[in-house]
Amino acid sequence: MFLSHANYLLLCTAGTIVLLMLMIVRARLHPALALLVAALVLGTVSGMPLARIPLSLSAGVGNLLSHVALVLGLGAVMGHLLSRSGGAAALGEGLVNRCGPRGLPLAMMLMGMLVGFPVFFEVGLVLLMPIVVSVAKRSGRSAIVAGLPTLAGLSIVHGLIPPHPAAMLAVAQYHADVGRTILMGLAVGLPAALVGGPCWAWLYPRLLAQLAQLTRLDRPSKADLEPEAAASLVAEFQADLQLDAVAQAAASVHPAGLVPTALLVLLLPVLLIFLGSWADEIFAPLGQWAGVNAALHLLGDPSVALLAAVVVAQLLLGRICRWSAAHTLHLTGESFAPIAGVLLILAAAGGFSRVLNDSGAAQATVELAQGAHLSPLLFAWMLAATVRLAIGSATVAMAVTTGILAPVALSMGTGAAFGPELLVLSTGAGSLFCSHVNDPGFWMIKEFFGLEVSETLATWSVLETLLSVVGLIGTLLLAGVLR
Repeated sequence: MFLSHANYLLLCTAGTIVLLMLMIVRARLHPALALLVAALVLGTVSGMPLARIPLSLSAGVGNLLSHVALVLGLGAVMGHLLSRSGGAAALGEGLVNRCGPRGLPLAMMLMGMLVGFPVFFEVGLVLLMPIVVSVAKRSGRSAIVAGLPTLAGLSIVHGLIPPHPAAMLAVAQYHADVGRTILMGLAVGLPAALVGGPCWAWLYPRLLAQLAQLTRLDRPSKADLEPEAAASLVAEFQADLQLDAVAQAAASVHPAGLVPTALLVLLLPVLLIFLGSWADEIFAPLGQWAGVNAALHLLGDPSVALLAAVVVAQLLLGRICRWSAAHTLHLTGESFAPIAGVLLILAAAGGFSRVLNDSGAAQATVELAQGAHLSPLLFAWMLAATVRLAIGSATVAMAVTTGILAPVALSMGTGAAFGPELLVLSTGAGSLFCSHVNDPGFWMIKEFFGLEVSETLATWSVLETLLSVVGLIGTLLLAGVLR
């Protein structure tokens, strides 16, 4: 009796998010299960008719999977074919070998972005670790310093640029244009990756040297001794990928045509998506080109574009690596196993989003932000950063934020002043904020590079924070330019 209905829904939303965090962090429940439980609890306490809650949940799951399931599956196939053929590693090594010492950090960053486009962060890092160790030895730097640009490239693609699963989730929920999101994501992501990667890699050892001098430390840190230690782990990491004999041979001597073929497979879907996004501006005014315009829209659909890339990868990489049809079929089938967990998380996120919308909780949250005169881009970043800081998962941070903001994105002023594409970028930037001990990726970086916890915080956590903050600044600046 003392609360308005809107304020009660705000309390329900806040309580549900706290419950979600406790289930994931303290109860160690899988994020997909936690999201489903949170959706059921929110629907019940918000006053939704109980018979309607399962219908709302399943409708949200179906709606989201209709946008991202094929993209996720086809992206996994393309990435697996590139990794098993040795094409991804060959492309990265070729890029690094063609750059001089001054251009090496930039090359490492671009290598991370290119290789990270079709694969998950973990797989991209495993693929590129041998190159990182090689560059560290060649340059006389520790592996973590040599690897920071690569980590920045892998991470920024994961957060900001579709068709990566988390970014594609936001694109689907906000109804953003994929091609424009890729273009804006590159405009924002490249400067952020430069700051978090090459710039931080240049500054970190200098700050470390100054600190050692001030504290009169004569003993080098574990990271300074790390290249040899990291090299000993590379064989174990590569074994996790289960590279076949041809791929292992390609890691040292690349077959002719492997590098350009890998580059073609990576860039083909991006090119098709771009053509589909801009087809109306190019061909629509020309009546005789109406058929071409329609064809480009078809090919520019993310699912169709990735399907084309998968077919090209199977034909060309299979020929280069001399795969039989049966072996290619086997590789395609085994590529689906690693994405099952992510697919279930995204499905649960879709159901959670729909319950937030149907219960009125999302509308009440946005009305609160509007009443506080808070920029929707800043609000999206703050919400995603808060969930990321509390839970650790960038994908869950993306899912919770889009679930709250997506149903009323247009009413927040995104249609004219900001655009749903910019809302994708601000949410993605927030989801990268400050990876620390509750993030599985934090421990992965620690083990891969043989670091102490303090060193991981000083390198990887700072890198992620820089990506997030510079990404937000870039998004706000881009919004000002486009306004």
